[in-house]
Amino acid sequence: MGADDAAAVAVLLRQAQWALDDAAHRIPEDRLDGEAHRELAKALERLAAVLLSRADRCTVIEQPSG
Repeated sequence: MGADDAAAVAVLLRQAQWALDDAAHRIPEDRLDGEAHRELAKALERLAAVLLSRADRCTVIEQPSG
């Protein structure tokens, strides 16, 4: 698992964060249509698939304390 892979996942996470922030503001005001709901759900499913595929390959590098 290289740095490029980790960077790509970080980008996906930020994109999801922005989309969720936008939805959190738009949904209570009924400003998010059905298609936007579906697109957000599909993006979150893709993110979930990426995270699940990485789950068994991840190792944590211990940071020195102090």
